[in-house]
Amino acid sequence: MGRTNATACYRELGAELRKYRELAGLSGDDVARTTGWHRSKVCRVEKGQVEISLVDAIHYLGACKVFAAEARDLLHLCGEAERQTGYWLGPHGDWLEDSLTSLIYHESTADRSISYEPTVIPGLLQTRRYARVWIERTPGWSREAVEAGIRSREERQQILHRPRKGEFIFYIHEQALRLRVGSHNVMKEQLLRLLFLAALPHITLRVLPASAEVRAVFGNSFRLFEYAEHNPLVYLDHVRTGLFLEDQEFVIAYRRLLPKISSIALDEAESRTFVAALANALDQRSCRSEAGIYELEEEQL
Repeated sequence: MGRTNATACYRELGAELRKYRELAGLSGDDVARTTGWHRSKVCRVEKGQVEISLVDAIHYLGACKVFAAEARDLLHLCGEAERQTGYWLGPHGDWLEDSLTSLIYHESTADRSISYEPTVIPGLLQTRRYARVWIERTPGWSREAVEAGIRSREERQQILHRPRKGEFIFYIHEQALRLRVGSHNVMKEQLLRLLFLAALPHITLRVLPASAEVRAVFGNSFRLFEYAEHNPLVYLDHVRTGLFLEDQEFVIAYRRLLPKISSIALDEAESRTFVAALANALDQRSCRSEAGIYELEEEQL
C-alpha cells in the first residue's frame, strides 16, 4: 500500500478525538448526527486523513460533551497542525518524556523505531532502579512525582512486549553504558536487562565503541519513527519539551546519519559480547570494601 498524506499531527489528533468519543459511549453515527457531518467525515477525521480546523475540533468535542478546558493539550495540537510548519513542540515534565502523549502515540504506531543515544540508557530499556536514580536527580521532585514518573516509564515500556511488535533498533554509545547511574548492582542489573532485551527478535542493540573516538559521536540523541503508510518522523527530546520533525527536509538530515552510525557501531553479536563483558567487569570489582559503599548508596536512593 502506498503512503497516505495524513500528517503526524492530524493522525494523533484523530486518535485522541476517537478516545473522547469512545469514553462518551458514542458511535461515529452519533457524532455525525450531532455535528451535521457525513459519517465518512467522522471516520476520516479519526484516521487523520483530513485537515480539520480548531472550530471543527471544538464542534466534535462538544458532541462528546467535552469542554475545551478538558482538552487543552488536544486543542494546542490542533493549532500546531493548522500551522503546517513541518515541526511542533510537545510539552512534558522536567527531564521526563514518558508523560508526553504525542511521543507515546507516534512511538506505538511506528513500524520501526531507530534510536541514537550518546549519554544514557534509553528510557524504553531502563530497569526500575536505574530509572529511579535517573528521575530522582531532577531538582524539586516530590516522592509522589518520582513514583508517578517511574510508573509512566514502565507503562511506556510495554510497547516492547505488545502483540503487534514493531522493530526497534537502539544505537548506544559506550559512554552511556559506562556512565555510573546508582550503585554497581544497579548498573549490573541494567546491563543484564539490555542483554535480555537484545535477545528478542524484534529488538536490535548496537554499541558505538569509544575506541572510534570522534567518529562515534553524532550529536545529541534522536529517534526516527518509520511507518509503512506514512512519512517518517523524527523526535528530539529537550528539558521541558519534545520536538517533532515531520518536514522531510528536516527528517532526511537524520536519515543520512544512520548509514554512518551503522558503519561505526559493533554488530549485534559483538555488541552483546561487549555489554556482557561490562556486566562481568562489575562483578569482578565487587570487593568487600566497595560493596559497603555501594549498598549505602542504594539505601539512600
